[in-house]
Amino acid sequence: MDGVPMKELNVGGTSKAAIVFLPLQVSKKGESLAHDEPYVLRNGKHREVVIHTAEHVREFLRKDSKGQCVGALHGEEWRVVRRHFDPVYTHGVSLTLINPFKQEVESWLKALKNDSLRAGVGRMVVHAPTSCGLLPLRVIPLSFYGEAFDDEEYSKLVRISAMQKQALKNAVVGRWQKYKWYNMLPTSSSRILEQYQQEWKGFNTAILDKARIVWDIIITLVAFSANTIQSGMDIPANHVFQGVKPEDGMSMDQYLQTIDEMIFTNIDITGNILAFMFGKLAKHPDFQQRLFEEIVSQKDEVGLIDFKNYLARQTTLLHYLCLESVRLHPAISFSVPEHTTVDKVIGRYKIPAHTPFVIDVCRLNTNALTWGADGSEFRPERFSELSPNDYRYGFMRFGIVSGKCLGKHMADVLMKVALIIILEKYKIEEVEMNIGVKPGDLAFITHVDEALEYGVELAVFSSF
Repeated sequence: MDGVPMKELNVGGTSKAAIVFLPLQVSKKGESLAHDEPYVLRNGKHREVVIHTAEHVREFLRKDSKGQCVGALHGEEWRVVRRHFDPVYTHGVSLTLINPFKQEVESWLKALKNDSLRAGVGRMVVHAPTSCGLLPLRVIPLSFYGEAFDDEEYSKLVRISAMQKQALKNAVVGRWQKYKWYNMLPTSSSRILEQYQQEWKGFNTAILDKARIVWDIIITLVAFSANTIQSGMDIPANHVFQGVKPEDGMSMDQYLQTIDEMIFTNIDITGNILAFMFGKLAKHPDFQQRLFEEIVSQKDEVGLIDFKNYLARQTTLLHYLCLESVRLHPAISFSVPEHTTVDKVIGRYKIPAHTPFVIDVCRLNTNALTWGADGSEFRPERFSELSPNDYRYGFMRFGIVSGKCLGKHMADVLMKVALIIILEKYKIEEVEMNIGVKPGDLAFITHVDEALEYGVELAVFSSF
């Protein structure tokens, strides 16, 4: 407004890679450069405005009518794709998956016990980042593929996931991959991308075929039987696939790309946040004990927990833990670019329409004006003192707009189910650094009461 241009942070032609792989370094450089003001981040030939306070976000969203996106879609394309995906990813639908999620978490824990090289009577040492990455890879696809996602499909997905990660890394880090002509050349990166696309399409097509064959058999059996058959592979993927028709406007590529983002992105995010949660619980035993007591208090007279009721409540330590963990360890460090449709004034700077914006989520989620002087500290109880309106523009969980992330409800349910089952069985402690101990190693110690129930005398473990 006073004729002074925004300060510009230039991290070379690789800023896209920098904000993906080195987000904290970019954030700190931006803070040192512009302090509390917005600034420009140069991305090759492009410039994006970085905002990081609740006031910035409020002004960015005010009186604007942007289209939202699934992947790279915007406007009407976004609405068409979401029309088919949204019904199978509501909060209500996510709660119906509690029992399958419980079974998978139990199986995951059993596998940890069997595979752990440092398991003993009443305890095991777990490398949280690795172990927590395996659970979502099994559970999140289950929410979309249903019964068609078995052990064989899981093995295939593990291999495809590795290809997807490499293809994504090439696209982000590669210098020439942004040019169409380069991707037409027989390079190693183009071969990996082509192989991934072929296998990803084949994987999804095979699952749909499997579900249809079983479903057709069931319908045939019903036609020749007086008994009603209640089960079958009427999977969400098949319902969504009905929208892949010319008249509905969703292409096969859009279907596959949206599943890619929904599954693979949520697998990485959920695994990282779970590992962060367990690490914080180990560092804050007092809070962990209160959460354990809350979980135990949910049991009825026969020792069962009403998961659906407990998960639905938003005034529990369990819910506060999930909010605080995502606040301090957000799904993404910088948001995907969005642009204004009208001229704006943000932080005393004139912003022309169609200017691309990104949000520094870590700075937004810890800003003292919203969260107080202890905004960077782990204190889940803070959410009992705040109403959602207090942090409406100062807290970004799954995107700028609430409907951004398709799998947010599934991820939330999975994290809470995992926390309940694990903390009901185990106390989580830090492991003293020693030979053979890696950063991220945590001790899962069986609760004394549960150990005694099975006749196991449990020693007190302070370090391993």
